[in-house]
Amino acid sequence: MEREKFLSSVYLIIRNERGEILLQRRQGTKLWPGFLALPAGHIDEGENAYEAVIREAREELGIEISLDSIIDTFVVNRRNRSLAPYYDVYFEIDSYMGQVKINEPEKCSQLVWCDINNLPEDMIDFEIEAIKNNQMGIKFSTIDADNEKKLVLKKS
Repeated sequence: MEREKFLSSVYLIIRNERGEILLQRRQGTKLWPGFLALPAGHIDEGENAYEAVIREAREELGIEISLDSIIDTFVVNRRNRSLAPYYDVYFEIDSYMGQVKINEPEKCSQLVWCDINNLPEDMIDFEIEAIKNNQMGIKFSTIDADNEKKLVLKKS
């Protein structure tokens, strides 16, 4: 029997002074275009998760974070519908240096601060589930994700 191979990603849960978390509106991406999502990225070859989260904060948002600013972590084993499985490491941080900005406009069209207890419906669903699990004290979970889900805007 062949062993399963996993990819790895890091996610940033950045809180502001009001306790809201930062989300990005995805654009120009193959997966989940139009959805709100946490700032995130792959762990590159030769990197550990800490190095990746620091790099992603700099690349995507133009901010510097330190390991001292990490106030919580949790892990999700994400099983995708038509992608390889992932181990996702979520890092919650409470401080950073610099001004949050869209640093990759080809991948992000909007930054939004949201109440962590009232996340928007157009946020990637497996990220919502991961956050809710963590709020219930679950530090490791397995989540099935539909990476082919398309954003359907409701007409009013």
